[in-house]
Amino acid sequence: MIMNTSAESTRRNLAAMADGLEKGILIFLLVFLLGFALLQIVLRNFFAMGIVWGETLLRHVLLWSSLLGMARAIGERKYIAIELFPLILSGKGRMASRLACDVFSCLVAAMLCVASWSFVQTERLVGGMAFLDVPVWWLVTVFPVAFAIMALRFACHFMGSLFSFSKRESP
Repeated sequence: MIMNTSAESTRRNLAAMADGLEKGILIFLLVFLLGFALLQIVLRNFFAMGIVWGETLLRHVLLWSSLLGMARAIGERKYIAIELFPLILSGKGRMASRLACDVFSCLVAAMLCVASWSFVQTERLVGGMAFLDVPVWWLVTVFPVAFAIMALRFACHFMGSLFSFSKRESP
C-alpha cells in the first residue's frame, strides 16, 4: 500500500512539474509574441524601420503558441467539440460515445503526428533557412511534438473514461 501511495505521489509531482513547465512555455511565448509585435509597430510607426525577419519570427511564434495551446486545451478537456450523441444519449450510451470519440481523436492525432514528422524530414532535406541562419525544420518540429502530445492526451482521456466506466460496472 505504501508503494502505491509513493508511486501516486511521484506521478502527481511529475504531472505538476510538467503542467508548470507547459504553462511557463505558453506564457513566455505569448508575452514574447505581444512584446515583439509591439516593438515592430513602434519601430515602423515612429522610426520608419523594422526588423526584417520579424514577421517570419512572429508567424512561427504564433504557430508554436497555437499548437501548444491546443494541446493544453485537450489536456484540460476545454476544446471545442461538436458532439451530438452525448446530447441524445444517457448513461452507458453517453460513455460509449465519449470512448469512441477519444479513440477516434487519438488515431487522427497520431496520424497527423506521423504525417508532420514526414514534413519535418522533408524540410530538413530541403535545407531552407527561416531567418538568422535558423533552419526551417527546427521551427516546424512543433507539429509532430504537438500532435504527439495531443494523441497521448486523448489516449489518457480514453483510459480514464474506460477506468471510470469499468468502475461503475463493477458491483
